[in-house]
Amino acid sequence: MISAGMGGALLLIAVWVGADPNTKPPPGYAGGCTDGGCHASVKQGISVHNPVAEGSCDACHETDDEAKHTFTYVAEGGELCLECHDEFEGKTVHSPVEAGECTTCHSPHAGKGQHLLIETSVADVCAECHEEVLDDLDFLHGPVAAGACTACHSPHVSEHGKLLLATEPDLCVKCHAGIAERLTKKKTVHPPVKTGCTECHQPHGAANKMMLSAEPPDLCLDCHDTIAELAEDASVKHAALDADGTCANCHDPHGSDEAKLLAKKPMDLCLGCHNKELGEGKEKTANITKLLAENKNHHGPILDKDCTSCHAAQHGGEHANLLSGKYPTSFYAAFDEDLYALCFDCHDVEMFEEAQTDEATGFRNGERNLHYLHVNRAKKGRTCRACHNVHGSKTEKLITDGAPFGEWLIPINFVQTAGGGSCQPGCHRQYRYDRESPVTNLR
Repeated sequence: MISAGMGGALLLIAVWVGADPNTKPPPGYAGGCTDGGCHASVKQGISVHNPVAEGSCDACHETDDEAKHTFTYVAEGGELCLECHDEFEGKTVHSPVEAGECTTCHSPHAGKGQHLLIETSVADVCAECHEEVLDDLDFLHGPVAAGACTACHSPHVSEHGKLLLATEPDLCVKCHAGIAERLTKKKTVHPPVKTGCTECHQPHGAANKMMLSAEPPDLCLDCHDTIAELAEDASVKHAALDADGTCANCHDPHGSDEAKLLAKKPMDLCLGCHNKELGEGKEKTANITKLLAENKNHHGPILDKDCTSCHAAQHGGEHANLLSGKYPTSFYAAFDEDLYALCFDCHDVEMFEEAQTDEATGFRNGERNLHYLHVNRAKKGRTCRACHNVHGSKTEKLITDGAPFGEWLIPINFVQTAGGGSCQPGCHRQYRYDRESPVTNLR
């Protein structure tokens, strides 16, 4: 084992350079080895070894034959350095240090760089052996780009693997203070952040931004195999998975105060994208932010700020619009309880099953159930969207201003009264209803 001292640099194996080894000093010469010009070059460098600077060549060399002017070393190999420097001890020792080959990195007399390094920079010295570290890297870690290998690694010995100055994530958060704050302050932390940043990031550089080991979503799906399977097989996929940012469009990869590492509160997150019309043709979705702003009466889940009550298949699913249950996509549909499974998670199916009722629904003319009248038909049963906007409306009960019917927006013209109301849509003349005093609508 080799040790440190003398300003942190290793005292290295001395090599007699700068002159013909057969050159002998003139008779009676009393100067030092470098004074007469024979070995002056050994002092040329950015940093000079202390014994050389002080002319104390005998710290490392001793006379073998004075007449022949030959010399040997005081000790061999790394043992020579240990004459002055303390031994390095630790769990992980740099292989040249362990082998006593100090001159692999350091010059014994004067170095091109600080600490007697054989090259002008630490990075150049490291590259002598580790040149493959930077192969095919489009994006470099900051310390690597700056040639600051010792920002993360000890050059001689460490208590940690790979000569690291600390273990993950402690080493990484010494610089990435924002991540450190998330580790301590966020309610939900991504497990790899706690155990090892290199599960997702390459330490030196990568072909991908942020030094990611792979491009998302592939990186994320390496661990989240259930989501991977869903993304592969789902008939309806969340477009955010394929958009720029992919998983990070909705999730914070490090830590969050929200469940499932959501980047924002669920509804705020959804409206971050659904603040404009998305898609085209039949796949177009409305500007929900605008719709909610212009319509003061909101669906219960929206009042609860919980889009996932209806859109639970956030990554992908089998139902249109990522709905969590069945809901008819057409304007007309024969009534079937299973077809409206999404709605009946919250609403009572009884309001659509009985032609006569005095309590199952408020949409009745006396006891005549008008929900049943509109919906429970074998042919041309009206679906919910014929009268309601499922997100919000200007009137109560989510009655819509107009229902999409192909390219036509059918007006509803609903007017509410104390005991009921009336409507005059594009499909029939004005009809009125009253729960307490039934109205006769003559044709």
